[in-house]
Amino acid sequence: MDLLGWRGQLGNLIIHRNIIHVKARLEIKHLLYINKVVYIIEIIPLASFPPQVPQLLSYFFNKKLLRGSVVEILLGNRKVVGIIVSSSDIEQEKASLKKSDFQLKKISAVISETPLISDTQLKIALWLSKNYSTPLGLCLKTALPPFFLKKNYEWTVNQSNARVQDAKLTKTQLPKPLVLLTRARDIIKNIEPEIKKVLNKKKQVLIIVPEISTAQYFYDYFAGYYEVSLMHSRASMKKHYKEWQRITSGEAEIVIGTRLALTSTFNDLGLVLLEDPFNESYKSDMTPKYWTPDLAKKIAELHSCRIIFISQTPSVESQYLIKNNIYTTLNPPTSPRPIIEIADMIHEIKSGNFSLFSRSFFEELIQAVRTNKRVLIFSPRKGYSGFFLCKNCGFSFKCDLCSVPLKLYKKPEPFLVCRRCSTVHKVPEFCPNCKSYQLKTAGFFGSQKISETVGQIFQNSEMKPDIFVFDSDSVKTQNAEKEVLKKIEESRSSVCIATQMIFGSRYSSRFDFIGITNVDALTTLPDFRSEEQLLQQFEKLVDFEPEKIIIQSYNSESQVINSLVSGNYDQFYEQELKNRELFRYPPFARLIKISFKHSSRDKAGYEARVLVEKLKMGLVYQKLEKRVKLLGPSPAFVEKERGLYIYNIIVKILPDEKIDNFLRLVPSDWSIEVDPRSIL
Repeated sequence: MDLLGWRGQLGNLIIHRNIIHVKARLEIKHLLYINKVVYIIEIIPLASFPPQVPQLLSYFFNKKLLRGSVVEILLGNRKVVGIIVSSSDIEQEKASLKKSDFQLKKISAVISETPLISDTQLKIALWLSKNYSTPLGLCLKTALPPFFLKKNYEWTVNQSNARVQDAKLTKTQLPKPLVLLTRARDIIKNIEPEIKKVLNKKKQVLIIVPEISTAQYFYDYFAGYYEVSLMHSRASMKKHYKEWQRITSGEAEIVIGTRLALTSTFNDLGLVLLEDPFNESYKSDMTPKYWTPDLAKKIAELHSCRIIFISQTPSVESQYLIKNNIYTTLNPPTSPRPIIEIADMIHEIKSGNFSLFSRSFFEELIQAVRTNKRVLIFSPRKGYSGFFLCKNCGFSFKCDLCSVPLKLYKKPEPFLVCRRCSTVHKVPEFCPNCKSYQLKTAGFFGSQKISETVGQIFQNSEMKPDIFVFDSDSVKTQNAEKEVLKKIEESRSSVCIATQMIFGSRYSSRFDFIGITNVDALTTLPDFRSEEQLLQQFEKLVDFEPEKIIIQSYNSESQVINSLVSGNYDQFYEQELKNRELFRYPPFARLIKISFKHSSRDKAGYEARVLVEKLKMGLVYQKLEKRVKLLGPSPAFVEKERGLYIYNIIVKILPDEKIDNFLRLVPSDWSIEVDPRSIL
């Protein structure tokens, strides 16, 4: 891609065209006088600039430098590494130089004349910057490995293989993304034929998974038959460097990893597989805050290869794309669904049962333990209880830094903890409001409370199952996770109380009976994706192939809960798409969450109101009132976090609308999150 091509790709990203100051002008004249060619060099600095300032800078040099080579430049008094985008003869740039307003400086030093950055990495950075309104330099850093320019880590890029040619297939010629609907145990069986087809063509396969434990599961299988590279964030830099070299050279046939593996420099990528595409781990929590399935789709497009999304059931957005023939779907035969029963907890209370478990849940638990079956009790929450309050006046103990109730834990000793900032507090002896000593727990109970209750049930019984708690408080490392799973496997009779953390073991573990203690806790947040997330989590529980599942609910007549029983989600998808179209949610619009934090509530609210008015005027000026809708400003769902008050502005924008110009109105001290997983 030449200079003009890159400028076209950059679109509204600002190019810093520098005027020649006196010293530079004299040097250029001298070079021209002795018949030396002078080049204008376009550079991406590996630094973070706000969207309102130049992202691509112009310098001059007495030698043509190749795209992807690395230089050192001065930004003020700071030395910064820069990546060459293009070089052009100064004679071709005279017209634009005359119109410029800034100083044109000379490149300080050349770090590597040999290109170290491939076209693929440059295009990934450009896509991230435009799609997520993020500084181009930060996006390029994301596309580079952690050992870039480190001592003792020599690195070259085979441009003939790693460069993505501009003459690749167009979007309309690319194979349609495939949504493969399969149970966890059948994934390898269903994807291996596709993998073999690609490997027979001497191309590479990329498998992206949300968690390291899942990556290890796929690696353990495929490493027995193929040359496999494993990539994840816990690997040492030395290991990362070794695997990167194997991928670049083509030695690695299959690359398996978390989202970190996406930006590898592949020799010849032929297939991208992405497992569990709705997993929250796929949302980057660092700038750029990209959504991994979208980046994976872009990388497949750059390499002109197919992408396959692997899941138990499609997301609402995927269902829309399948319905409109943008995605294709494949649904191989699966094992029969388990018996699924709903326990109405309102009826249980009316009939005098105030325990954690319904009568049917209790009976099924006793029978399972009696017959030495494995039991999984799924808890939506960890800890002991969601609230700690005064029984006399109703005072709720909250975190001093965050506007959330403190959660009670009883192990290893009683304490209160903030689920936002993790600050630990002693359990108070009395209420600070009314001085009453009558304190109690309330809210959704967690895994510790369930474990205590199960222990009491079998305390005086001849049947004493092994009881395990499987959550992030009890199982802190990957080795500890393996150890607990091994003990469950070897146990004669076991009851495992687990949070969502257990989902990573659904490929190989099995439970005979599964109970969901309070399914309503999964849909309490007022977010448009909450019911969809419940559906996805339930299908992951079905992956454990139980004989029976009991769902406890205080809202047993809801549509989504009844859909879980039937396994037919067509009506749910149909209604959900109608609602999203009506209220302009994805896939009918893109969401952008703009947030401001300040130690003063008044200051945060004032700045939010000022920006909303500024954005409204910008919409009128750009004639976007009908294509962009603003919501807010309003306090965040958790208004105060770590001592800072948070105000949000939600932007709903039509999917084909460019966001560059509009978001440039947002000051640099605001946070911009494009395609947030939650608008709270």
